[in-house]
Amino acid sequence: MTTRIGTSQTPAIPSVGPSMLGDGGIRTWLAVLGGMLLPLPLLWLFSSLPGSYSSRASRTSTLALVPMLPPAERESTLTYGRECRTHGDCDPRLRCFSTPTLESSYCVDSRCVTDNHCPEGSSCQTYPVRDRQEGIRVCSVVGRRQEGELCSSWSRDPELGCERGLLCHTRCGRPCEPDNPSTCPEGFFCEEAREGAACQPTCEGRACPEGQRCIGVGGKRSICAKVHGRNCRSEPCGPGQHCSVSAYPQPAREVWMQCTQTCGLKATPPCPEGSVCEDNRCLARCSPDGRAECDEGFKCTGPPGGPTVCTPDVPSALP
Repeated sequence: MTTRIGTSQTPAIPSVGPSMLGDGGIRTWLAVLGGMLLPLPLLWLFSSLPGSYSSRASRTSTLALVPMLPPAERESTLTYGRECRTHGDCDPRLRCFSTPTLESSYCVDSRCVTDNHCPEGSSCQTYPVRDRQEGIRVCSVVGRRQEGELCSSWSRDPELGCERGLLCHTRCGRPCEPDNPSTCPEGFFCEEAREGAACQPTCEGRACPEGQRCIGVGGKRSICAKVHGRNCRSEPCGPGQHCSVSAYPQPAREVWMQCTQTCGLKATPPCPEGSVCEDNRCLARCSPDGRAECDEGFKCTGPPGGPTVCTPDVPSALP
């Protein structure tokens, strides 16, 4: 198996065993590989990051990109691949980088410039560098979420990452230019972000299909969706309550709404009659025998012998 970088071919990178992950283990691993050209010596660190950024994304980013060092220069640094706490622990050419999926931070440079530097099934993506106006480029797993669908930049599961060519800004979208609305398709607007602007869905001023409503899903984003439960955007909640809107990666065009109230915290009032405090939210109490039913699209759940409450009835086959 080979890994493609530009027009050259290099042997596949061997797997990293536990014995190589101790103190200075990454550098030991590099030494074992000897004089091989290493396009992705730390791919194992980033293989859990789904999503994909095209080279166009780097042009719309407001971040200065950390350079991708030549292999010889990278290996000549004394701190490459070592654990770190701050950027000061690393060679000036490297950055202390981590993700929520890693247990530690490591001194690294950018691992790619374009998708051509990444193995099949991965793409070159930009991530912000902590405490700096910089971005670092790494090869990340391409996901399966489509344009306009919910996504996660940090999930280990490709099911929650975006398809190739899309960026994850809460929802997947193609790269765009904020000063040129035509770079987004109809039904999308261009949202700016440090790591690059991306098209996000909007149904404002548009008619939705029959049975769907235009629902705000955070920021300026809105989607045409089937509403389960009480549409508390059009029917305001009672005093002290707020409208909770839940959406999931799939079904992509459905949302669950309910009026909730904060509870269980200092100075918060008790839950209204007919509800119970779960995870600091007052949720409607229900009965599995049907004496107290949930709204359409919600199901009655709870631990054996404990209180049962109404929660969104999302298909269990979803990721």
